[in-house]
Amino acid sequence: MEEKQLPCAFFHYRFKFLAVSSIAFLLFVILSSSSDFSRFSETLQFKLMGPFFVISGLMFLVFRKFPIKCPHCARVLPTKKDWTCPHCSKKQGKERYLMEKCVHCRQMLATISCDLCKKEFRL
Repeated sequence: MEEKQLPCAFFHYRFKFLAVSSIAFLLFVILSSSSDFSRFSETLQFKLMGPFFVISGLMFLVFRKFPIKCPHCARVLPTKKDWTCPHCSKKQGKERYLMEKCVHCRQMLATISCDLCKKEFRL
């Protein structure tokens, strides 16, 4: 019998997209620079690095608090709660973001269940 795949809320993909875009921008800056650093520091790419890292940091903080919708009942779920790790079956002890690693075993959540409909879905 074939198991049905769990629906996905694409929570972890937000952070992967931010990381990939940051690395791509850094590669662009590094590969498009001149060989002399003084000439490179006068280019537009070098001047855009500071604002880019500030915006990336702010986007990380915003996405971390961005709510998740349950794919089954469309209820908005909080991204910060005292969750139980599926790997070591221990509670975190305080409210933590769902994208953080477990305090005990250092594993990340892959799935979570909705508080209202109690159905499980992938983050």
